Amino acid sequence: MEEMATETTPEEQVGQVASEGTNGVESHEASHFDRMQFDPTSLPDNLRNEPSLQTFTTVDNLAKSYVNAVKKIGGNPDHLVQIPQEGESKDNFYNALGRPETPDGYDFGEDGGQLDFYRKATHEIGLSNSQAREMLQLYAAVEGEQNKESQKANADFHVNSQIELKREWNKDYDKKMDYAQRVFGQFASQEFKDLMDTTGLGNHPELLKTFSKIGQLMGEDQLVVGSGIGGQAMSTVEAREEIQRLYADKAFSTSYLNKTDPGHKQATKTMEKLFDHAYAGQRG
Repeated sequence: MEEMATETTPEEQVGQVASEGTNGVESHEASHFDRMQFDPTSLPDNLRNEPSLQTFTTVDNLAKSYVNAVKKIGGNPDHLVQIPQEGESKDNFYNALGRPETPDGYDFGEDGGQLDFYRKATHEIGLSNSQAREMLQLYAAVEGEQNKESQKANADFHVNSQIELKREWNKDYDKKMDYAQRVFGQFASQEFKDLMDTTGLGNHPELLKTFSKIGQLMGEDQLVVGSGIGGQAMSTVEAREEIQRLYADKAFSTSYLNKTDPGHKQATKTMEKLFDHAYAGQRG
């Protein structure tokens, strides 16, 4: 008995052909794309030797890698910032990261032009406005801390200097310090005084000892009464207080009251100047 041949309808035949034809086109296009070779040497000179491109062998692999990278970044490819190559200008790169177009674009508040140099420097290295402000605040904090440390060091140096001189001069401390202060006040210019105050050298033991020796060599006759470290003449009240202080000073008082004492003549001159200053216009 002969087997009956299986017949198909025209509609079924058309469906099969269409289905086979569609799958065939898709498969052909995919396989063709997979086979497209990627050749880095065909790229421009600045990309031809890029190491990251040497690992790709087909266009398909390159495209997939690019899509994955964009998904990981989570941004629009049009918004990606291109890093400039060697020798290229970095202006567009810096501006894309938030740098002002010009140095004048930085906003640090009113500074009277004092920060113009800083504006130019931060613009050259590509800082954004917020980065430049943070750097400025950091610098101010560091400078403030350094000033505190400097002030503390000067204060400590002043105390230690006084201790050292008191040990060396012993009972003559007040007298020798008075000489040093009076020489300083009488001959130091305002610029020199400012320098001594700024640097703290006005309290240096060697400087004070030098001024004290100068005062002793000059003698009372050539020194202004009460011209202290500030360079201000002694007031009448201060002169009277100085008289009382010298009276209470046993060594000075002995020289002043004892005519046979070697220091009597000098002590007398000192007291006469103090009395003239303390009672100016009252002595007949």
